[in-house]
Amino acid sequence: MKKRMKNSLFLQLGVLTGTIMLVLVGAFVITNQYVRRSLRDSTLEMNNKIMLQVGGKIEEFQNSVNHVATTLVYSPTIYNYFAEDLVNRVISSEDVSSVFFNTLLLEEDISDIYLYDADMMQIAGIGKFSEEMENLEFLRAAKTKMEFSDIFWLGQRNTPYYAVYFPVFDLGSPQYGQRIGMCVFIMRTEALNTFLEDSQATEHTEVYITDANGNVAAKNGNGEIAQFGQTLMKSDGQYYVQIQETGIDGWRIISRIPKGELDTGAGHFSGVVTILYTVAVSLMVLLIYFCYRRLVMPMRAVNLFIKEAVAKPEKRMQTEREDEIGAVVKSLNQMLDEKEEMSLKVQESQKKMYETELAKKQLQILAYQNQINPHFLYNTLDCIRAMALCYEADGIAEIVMALSKVFRFAVKGEHIVTVEEEVDYIK
Repeated sequence: MKKRMKNSLFLQLGVLTGTIMLVLVGAFVITNQYVRRSLRDSTLEMNNKIMLQVGGKIEEFQNSVNHVATTLVYSPTIYNYFAEDLVNRVISSEDVSSVFFNTLLLEEDISDIYLYDADMMQIAGIGKFSEEMENLEFLRAAKTKMEFSDIFWLGQRNTPYYAVYFPVFDLGSPQYGQRIGMCVFIMRTEALNTFLEDSQATEHTEVYITDANGNVAAKNGNGEIAQFGQTLMKSDGQYYVQIQETGIDGWRIISRIPKGELDTGAGHFSGVVTILYTVAVSLMVLLIYFCYRRLVMPMRAVNLFIKEAVAKPEKRMQTEREDEIGAVVKSLNQMLDEKEEMSLKVQESQKKMYETELAKKQLQILAYQNQINPHFLYNTLDCIRAMALCYEADGIAEIVMALSKVFRFAVKGEHIVTVEEEVDYIK
């Protein structure tokens, strides 16, 4: 197989194509994974920033409530109210109510305000849940600092509320932290919902603000969760959960992002990448097809023509191409023409050499014939001389002998003779 591939340009082209295809597919997979991971990290980072912003809003709200509570309880009217007896409290009740109303107007998230003395007995209050407050024993808890309670439900609609405990200390006491009473604010949760506006990192992200027991104080999204347990506070197969602690003890910001939306935008980007890689693969296929049609097939045709040219040397390859392949074909045809012309010249030369050799042979034969005729004449003359001697005709024998010598001298073929030979010839 290795030898076959080494000897086949088409197989080498196919292997190169397959390698490039595998590289493109690998690059596509890696790119998709990298993009999804980057988008996931970007989404989580953005969600974390959003949660920090929500936490900052809650902290600002906490500071605002602290400022309102401080302004309220340490105002002269309210502060002196804690130290007055029952009669003076009745006289000051109208002024206290006026301060309460002003506070409610100042902070619209406050629903009710209640004052408790050092023994946690209610001494003043304003709000629509006064009767229900008497049954809520947890509101009478003595605190040493401002604290937020867990969520509880009041009214016919079972609306969620929470309480803000604000201790009141004796400013004139030499003993630090001498508490003279408590102020409890009943707070609406609508304000908490405003903190969650524009807090969704993705379209279906669920964002919650919960108390220490996991009760939902506010939410943004389509989630129907009313209370978070340990299971819901952990990431699962459907949601990625992030938790951000707030400045309020036990309160948390919980974000639940659908895992399918962690790589929001990856689908669109993947579509673009898919199109780009599809175009790249298509161009690669077109390149391979072009190479096959314009290079491999013409080379195969040239190879087949060369094999046929051995049996049919007069055949020529036709082409209209003006590129390198066309130049090769034209050069090949020219080489075959020159070879044919050379063959004709060689044949003509061989023919002439054969004719020359034949003429030479004929001349040799003619020369042999010319040599044979004088010898035949000499022999005949010698026979006549012998017959003349036999019949004792000496005169005839002598004449024949002289004639034989004359012929021998004439056909001897030498251009230079001695004087003696010339004299004998004359005699």
